[in-house]
Amino acid sequence: MTSITKINNKYRVRYRLYFPNDTFKDRSRQIDKMGLAREVKASADILETKTRLQNYKEKDIDRWWREKLINNKDKELLQMFPDGRKTIRQAAAEYRKTWDVSTMESQAREGRISHILEYLGEDTPINKLRHSDGEYLKEFLRSRGYKAVTINKHLQDLKRMFSLQVAERSIDFHPFSEVKGLKVPQREKIQYTIPTEKEIQTILEKAEENDQKKRSLLNGNLTLFLLFFFGCGLRLSEAMAARIENIDWEQRGLLLTETKTDKPRTVGLGQKLYNRLLPVKGQKGFILPRFRPSSVSNAIIKHFRRCGIKMRLHDTRHTYVTLLQEKNVSPIDAMGRSGHADMQMLSHYSHPKLGIIHEDLFEFMQDDKKE
Repeated sequence: MTSITKINNKYRVRYRLYFPNDTFKDRSRQIDKMGLAREVKASADILETKTRLQNYKEKDIDRWWREKLINNKDKELLQMFPDGRKTIRQAAAEYRKTWDVSTMESQAREGRISHILEYLGEDTPINKLRHSDGEYLKEFLRSRGYKAVTINKHLQDLKRMFSLQVAERSIDFHPFSEVKGLKVPQREKIQYTIPTEKEIQTILEKAEENDQKKRSLLNGNLTLFLLFFFGCGLRLSEAMAARIENIDWEQRGLLLTETKTDKPRTVGLGQKLYNRLLPVKGQKGFILPRFRPSSVSNAIIKHFRRCGIKMRLHDTRHTYVTLLQEKNVSPIDAMGRSGHADMQMLSHYSHPKLGIIHEDLFEFMQDDKKE
């Protein structure tokens, strides 16, 4: 049991700390005043009893650490719950360590994890959860107004988190392995618009006309932006981050160093785009003029409407990939260009080179001018 002893006008509180691995250690704290020593002893009594009975929670460990009754090593040992009393918060922390994703995806996962912890409870032991908790989680997210696709992503994170706990033998069974995702209703499915090459040619021709006007979209750079989106399949953030010094002028390639996946990749510069960029050869800096992303997106969507086409800016990326497939470009080369993470094992062991400028196969990228 805990005790208080007086030594040279100071008071020492002694207590015993029990760990989940059936070991214990004697600990003590020296206090200047008797009143404070009694308060520390009261906390130590609770600590000793709860650890002996293995009946404590994460918040208890945090409180004892703040009160300096345990050190960092003690805290780490107390958090070892071999009987499944590990909390969801701890399981989430271990799940985070397995992530090898982009910053953007990491932020998205953090948001989903926070929703999962909010509903299931941070301090809930993982061995207390059942299949029904996963079903109720779906209803909770639906009541918050989330779409089926987003709810399914939450379930995907939840399943991955608990698959890890099963693999670590923290629990004997996966409570959410049979929880099925929601069927995505037609109204929530994204409708992609894939224009033909002839339609793209019309879009570019009208963009050239726009660039000649005094009050033109994007200050007369609309065509340049569209050539990047239709001709290279870049995401908006990737296009805005592209730099002149990363252009390979001999092979007509552009190295993208800031991508959604945080993995650099190289895209080909079709002849028309390449010729348009020749005047900046030898310079440094961003290729595209500086505009707010929303301004770029709004201007391009406005131009699409003027051309009689209802489509999003991101549809240009889907169009690019579709055209590569129509031109019989190999899946490996297509993935190398677009930066998609599908066929993960194949892309991991395959390293497509720039090689042929597939972008020259697009009719709207062909140019009579010579390099």
